[in-house]
Amino acid sequence: MYQKNIFLILFTATLFGYLPVDLYSKSSQTITDTGHAQSTSNFYESMFEHNRLNRSLLHLFFTNMPKGGDIHHHYCGSLYAETYLEWVEKKEWHIDKCTLKIIKKDENGTCELLTVEQVMSDAKLHRKLLSLWSSKDYGNYIDRQPPADVNFFNTFLYFETVSYEYINLGLNILKQRAIKENIMYIETMLSMVGVNSADYFDKHKQNRYNKLLRSATSQKETDLILDEIITKYIDNKKFNTSVDIYISKLEKSHQGIDNEKFLMRYQTYAVRLFEPLQVFTDLFSGYLAAHRSPLIVGVNIVAPENNPISLSDYTLHMRMYNYLTRKYPTVHRALHAGELTLGMVRPKNLIFHIKQAIDIAKAQRIGHGVDISYEQNSIDLLRDMKRYSAVEINLTSNEFILGVKGDDHPYLIYSSYGVPIIISTDDSGVSRNNLTNEYMLLATRYHPSYKRIKEYVYNSIKYSFLDELQKNSLKKDLDMRFKLFEKDMMKLYEEIRSR
Repeated sequence: MYQKNIFLILFTATLFGYLPVDLYSKSSQTITDTGHAQSTSNFYESMFEHNRLNRSLLHLFFTNMPKGGDIHHHYCGSLYAETYLEWVEKKEWHIDKCTLKIIKKDENGTCELLTVEQVMSDAKLHRKLLSLWSSKDYGNYIDRQPPADVNFFNTFLYFETVSYEYINLGLNILKQRAIKENIMYIETMLSMVGVNSADYFDKHKQNRYNKLLRSATSQKETDLILDEIITKYIDNKKFNTSVDIYISKLEKSHQGIDNEKFLMRYQTYAVRLFEPLQVFTDLFSGYLAAHRSPLIVGVNIVAPENNPISLSDYTLHMRMYNYLTRKYPTVHRALHAGELTLGMVRPKNLIFHIKQAIDIAKAQRIGHGVDISYEQNSIDLLRDMKRYSAVEINLTSNEFILGVKGDDHPYLIYSSYGVPIIISTDDSGVSRNNLTNEYMLLATRYHPSYKRIKEYVYNSIKYSFLDELQKNSLKKDLDMRFKLFEKDMMKLYEEIRSR
């Protein structure tokens, strides 16, 4: 009775503005923790009893659990191949029967061009297409399959032609899927701004800058070269118009996405496979777009980290981030770093990627971070990560791309040391997965406590790149969602126990 009266007083006071929101959130959380939360924790633990995991009940549990945000998320890789086929049909484009690639109107293929209807009417061909456009059925066959990482990244070459044709529709599909899965926020890597350095520098100057950047041996040398490059862009009307057009298109695509149940924000990025001048152009235009638009909350860098160019230019890319972060300190940074493992690259390439992302690029979040146990001075690095950054754990993609799972996965290191952890999906369309299943993998492999799982959910808001007002609003909503969830789980637990 006392707790009910306290909650009523706090709720009434908050409703009429007598108490700050954070006090209300803290108090409601305390009330929940002393009651329904403990029963929910007991229910969760009961699914692991007697050496027999109740997987189906655990899946129900995580399906209903509030999940906060999915903040290591790629727009293109999160839509399913079937959706892209629908878009191809909508455009009245075709599929090359031999390559299973998209062929636009008035373009030629290598052999017979099929409509989407014809592809889908051929069950064998349709299944083959899905296995090339995603990871569907990978591992079920033993003949002529490419390496898993190659298979994963190749999928984008198939659907990239159509992936940006209906952005607003795609965002709405992701939104509706998220709402049904009890996700309240997505921070997705949408696209590059799309400025081509060749439009501003002739071939001779491109080659000159690429050579100079690659030969620079310090941050100071790199800064001098970037200072020279940036003067070509900073006051250039065409360049600035390109950035503004990108923002305008994004604002149009974003219309109708945010509501009382859901919020979406965007990261732009550079592709680390390009020549240095183009990588810097993409990073700079991304920083500028994020500086100008509240919808763009961060700048990332993507593409396979084990690519020869990615490896040779890695330190240079980190210096580019360092340079731009000093110019635009309010722009947030999340970096794919340490998405590597032994055998994928030579040992020398495993010892510094996360460290340089933290020390040089000043990354606020590390995407993947799988090679942490191979990094030099890893204990000091863990200490820095605990203080300055969070790690985005993507269990499904780490298993598929790197072959790292179970006790080999550094989740065990990060969780033991107390580095802030965020559970995310990466490319749920390619992996044919969702955030619920990521939590399933987490629980069944490592059995963290319910309290720890709940902490990871809150981390997805705490370490997002939203402003503090938006974070506080989402945290308050998350408090209430967990209160309802825990009340429901307590009832379900009691009903099961009473049978």
